[in-house]
Order: sequence, then structure tokens, then C-alpha cells
Amino acid sequence: GDGRAGWAGGGQAAAARCAEAGLPERKVEEGRYTTLKPVQEQLFALDSIATDDTPPALLPDSFRLVFSNGVLQSGPENLPAGVRLAGMSKTMNETPEVLAGQMGQLSAGQDLPLPALNQALSRDGYVLTIDPDVTVARPIEVLFLSDAGASYPRNLILAGAGAEATVVEQYLGRGEADYFVNGVTEVHAAAGARLQRYKVQQDAAGANHIATLAGQLEDGARFENFDLNLGGRLVRSEIHMTLQGEGAEAALNGVYLLRGEQHCDNAIHMDHAVGATNSRQDYRGILDDRSHGVFQGKITVRADAQGIEGHQLNKTLLLSDEAEIDSKPELQILADDVKCSHGATAGELDETGLFYLRSRGIPEDEARQLLMTAFIS
Repeated sequence: GDGRAGWAGGGQAAAARCAEAGLPERKVEEGRYTTLKPVQEQLFALDSIATDDTPPALLPDSFRLVFSNGVLQSGPENLPAGVRLAGMSKTMNETPEVLAGQMGQLSAGQDLPLPALNQALSRDGYVLTIDPDVTVARPIEVLFLSDAGASYPRNLILAGAGAEATVVEQYLGRGEADYFVNGVTEVHAAAGARLQRYKVQQDAAGANHIATLAGQLEDGARFENFDLNLGGRLVRSEIHMTLQGEGAEAALNGVYLLRGEQHCDNAIHMDHAVGATNSRQDYRGILDDRSHGVFQGKITVRADAQGIEGHQLNKTLLLSDEAEIDSKPELQILADDVKCSHGATAGELDETGLFYLRSRGIPEDEARQLLMTAFIS
């Protein structure tokens, strides 16, 4: 209602698509393990309260942007030549040509209701563009602070041919605050680009966090993504990655550490659109109390996409009899010259290993920590 919502062209059309589709329900296969009813009353609670207390950076030598409840508060200076890093709202107002034909073009951002709602209601986010053959030696760190209302960060990474960069997105909340985050990050990697992205989700215990990552990789591009989910009450992390150039590679890894009644759903769709592409998924979780984890990993190999490799693995430790993990690896293979695998395990800590460590004089708590650290590592 402040004039900034819906800045990303087509906001009204996106809102209409979301209204028509509604939120994903359990009767839809992709949403069968997660009900989004708790977020319905939060969708339009836009708030722009500034957070004064900004924590120190995760990394000591990074280019850093700080957002408060979805609105940019501060940005970096002295960026190297060939690198542009700015707020999405400022980019739309001052240099919209940067976004032409790039933002909102991926099908995941157009067809899914929550990304469509993000397009309709987003007030800000970040835009990172890297010229061809430019290597950003220092990491780029983006902090999203939240303590009230609903925020809709809209982020875009454009890496030119042969470009290289590391991006860290941190979502951080305050105490027991009850708020809603619905973020979208789009990644376009041109031929030979190398991107590493780390997402650290530490939202408040009462927060609901929905995130969508949509990526498109050209010839020889490599993308590595790591999701660390620690906070939040209801969390869903959805990734749609298209390998559309020969030699493209994607590695998607994640860790989820849950306790209390936390719910975390990791849903991935890896699309091998052409041959000679490789992908890997490895997600590991530790669940305590009455927490609930979900892993849905799908690999699609299109017809004539020969000579590909696609692997996925999901492992979960259950520390409580009431903790639950739903794991559903899936392969859809329409070509014949492929090498694909998937696996899932769930169980308790290894009692034999625990006994061995304790017999060597290591206290039980420390022994359990050692085994859990080894499992995650």
C-alpha cells in the first residue's frame, strides 16, 4: 500500500495467478507433507520497521548488504570493476535495462503461487551482475533481518561468461518473533561461469520462512548451493535448477537441524534439459523432540539428454522417538544413456560407535556431539 509493492513489472498479473492457484495444498503431490495454512493470515502484513541493531558480518572481508524487513538499509562501497551490486528497487528505478529479459523469466518464478505472490508484493531485494571473465575475489554477503510483518525479498544473480563469485544469504530473526518471509532468488549463469551460493536460515523461533531458488545454467557453467536451516517454525526451501547447456554442473547440498516442533521441507527439481550434464544432491538432517523434516528430490532427464549423471542422497538422524522424516527421492528418465542414483536412510545414533567413544573415556554428551558432527561433515 506504500507504492513500492508490485514494482516488479506484472505485479497485478502475478497477484492474479497466485489468487487463482491458491496456496499449495496437501492434495498436490509437491505439498503433501507440508500445510501452508499457518502463513495465510500473514501474507499481507507488510511492515517496514527498521532494525537498529545490526549484527557483525559472518565473514570478515565481504561486500555486504543489509535489509530490514525486506527493505535495503545499507550497501557496499568500492566494488571492483565489472561488478554491480545494488538493491532491486533502486535498480528498477534507475537502470531497469539491467533486468530486461532476465528477471521473472524462469518458469518456477512464473508458475508457482508463492513466487508469483513475491513478484506482486516485493518491495526490495538485491541484484548482482558480474561482467564476463570477472572474478569477485571477496565474498558477497547479504543479510535479511526480520522482526515483524511479512517481507518478500526478490533477488537476482546474473553471472557473465567465465565469471566467478561466492554469495552468502543470511536470514536472521529476533527471539520468538512471529513474522513471514517469502524470498525468491533467481540465478542465470552464462557459459563457463562459476557460482557458489550459501544460504543460512536463522529466522526466529516463531517465524514462517518460504524460499524459492530458480537457476538456469548454460554450457560449462557450474553452480554449487548449500542450504543450512536452523531456525523458523515452518520452513520450506524449494529449488528448481535447469541444466540447459552441455557440460553444465550443479551441486545442491543442505543441512537441517530441527528441534521442538519445527517443520522443514526441502523440495528440489533438477532438470537435465540437454546431454553431457551432471548433478548431485546431498541433504542431511538431525531431528530432535517432535520436529518434522521433509526431503523431496526429483531428477528429470529429458528425451535425448544422453550422457548425463544425476545423483541424490538424503540421510537423517532421529534423536527422538517422536521426530519424523519423510523422504521421497524421485527419478524421471526419458533417455537411455544415463547414470542416475538415489538413496535415503534414517536412523538413530550408532550405539556401537557411542559405546566405543565412551569406553575411551569420552563423556556421553561429547561423544554424541562427535558422532553428530561426523554425520554432518
